[in-house]
Amino acid sequence: MKKVCSLLLFILLLAGTACLPQPAQAAEKKLVAITYDDGPYENTERLLDGLKERGVHATFFLVGKKIPSFEKTVARMYEEGHQVANHSYSHENLTAIPLEEVKKQVQDTNALLDKICGPGTDYMVRPPYGHINEGAAQAVGLPCILWSFTPKDWVYTDADAIKQQIVDGVHEGDIILLHDKKMGTVEGSLAAIDELQAQGYEFVTVRELFRRQGRTAENAKWYTGGSLVKDFPDPGPVQSPQISYTVGQGSLEVSISGPAGVPLYYSADGSPLNQQSRLYTGPFTVTGPCTIRACSAYNMNGSRSETVEEQITQATAFTPVLRLENGLLAMEGVQEGAQIHYTLTGAQDSGGEKLYTGPVAVKPGTVAAAYAAGEGFFPSGTVKLAYSPLGNVFRDVFPTDWYFDSVDKVAAEGIMLGTGEGRFFPADQVTRGQLATFLHRASREASAVPSRDSYPFTDVPEGEYYTEAVAWAYENGIVTGYGDGTFQPDSKVNRQELAAVFVRYLRHKGVVSAQPEDVSGYTDAAFIEEWAVEAVGAMTALELLKGDANGAFRPSAGASRGETAAVLVRMEKYLA
Repeated sequence: MKKVCSLLLFILLLAGTACLPQPAQAAEKKLVAITYDDGPYENTERLLDGLKERGVHATFFLVGKKIPSFEKTVARMYEEGHQVANHSYSHENLTAIPLEEVKKQVQDTNALLDKICGPGTDYMVRPPYGHINEGAAQAVGLPCILWSFTPKDWVYTDADAIKQQIVDGVHEGDIILLHDKKMGTVEGSLAAIDELQAQGYEFVTVRELFRRQGRTAENAKWYTGGSLVKDFPDPGPVQSPQISYTVGQGSLEVSISGPAGVPLYYSADGSPLNQQSRLYTGPFTVTGPCTIRACSAYNMNGSRSETVEEQITQATAFTPVLRLENGLLAMEGVQEGAQIHYTLTGAQDSGGEKLYTGPVAVKPGTVAAAYAAGEGFFPSGTVKLAYSPLGNVFRDVFPTDWYFDSVDKVAAEGIMLGTGEGRFFPADQVTRGQLATFLHRASREASAVPSRDSYPFTDVPEGEYYTEAVAWAYENGIVTGYGDGTFQPDSKVNRQELAAVFVRYLRHKGVVSAQPEDVSGYTDAAFIEEWAVEAVGAMTALELLKGDANGAFRPSAGASRGETAAVLVRMEKYLA
């Protein structure tokens, strides 16, 4: 009989135990979000030290009016991966003040946080005292985070007592409410973290708790924690990326690899990472020395990896400066300890790589290329200089460019000039004032000193480099203006406009245009403006302008300086 009664008692005990509430079980880890309210305080730095030692990220609900006195502390929270959150500006009961004031309490605090964390940062809000209702939540307009457990550290101030309250009372999935005002809470919570970590608990931010539970915190809703999404596989913490680089001439190519599908943020100047940092899209180049920082982040405020850092201490050698005077090529401008290596590959001078020891005699038709290198330096970039057959010095036009001979000729004849430092800027788009100037120079025609009465344009003042040329071109019917009385000398010229101006110039010179070709052969003929069709056809017939490799004329594409130089030279055969 005793055995039967014992068995019945045992069954009843089992049944009773099964009916007791059990802590929810996560799929992988026993996750807990630890939060601290009402700060920042003087004790917060000590707390941050302890959390860093333990690899723990917390959520700090900060009171706005305290932030200006603790900006460095708040910046440290954010930079070390903690979640920075809003606890109103002056700790008001949000259910007891007007809704407009609720909005102001939240917005003023967000504005202070943005100055530290960067514009666009995403914040959560904890209503002071946990007081919230539907109206206040709508006014807040952000996720409102309450709590599911607190050790009542305003009652228990002794560190050991607070520690034991946490250890005995916490359950998986809890959001723990603490205050870092008193050192008892700081020391007690750190001690509790040590013991609970040993039991398999992982302390995370509120944002990470939600992500790893498969939940989304919605705006104007409030949450208490303490519940988990069943059968949701914990994806685990955000893994840090890896930084690598390869050495090239003049730069280092940096690659960052991280967990699949997670955005990677980085800086190449050692600056702290935030929402405004660069988003990694592929390899980029840097020069040494520099510090590269990177992290993986679903959200930069509370759901990111630890920041990794790559310090490149070795310097990149300065790129040499090449100067050509009286046929002597000098190379200079590198650091002590770096040496200049150069080659001469032009028509008169050639040979392999040489070490620079002093000025080198060169002849027209030479292209020099140089870089700097040396022990303790990454190699510099290569700089080139062309000493053209007609005696021009170019730093951005070389014999391999299809327009090289044309640019050389118009530069030698003074029709098109660069900056005087060897920069011709062949890819730059020609302006209306420049085009009139080029044609005026090419015409070799003298013109009277223009006065404001010799042209109608309100935006062509006297004394500009293009003034005389525009007046000449207008007098000879080569250029026109706009209906509002302007010429717009700085406006860019496109290809169909270039065609129209050149055709008018040829007619001014007495050249009878060839019968215009039918432009329908161009694949984009439909995009040529009606007023430009004849001019494009004439320039095509004269072989002064052509289509691209795909058969398109590209009427709206910019007319480049290199292309304009080529047209000027091609045109000369009709003016001989």
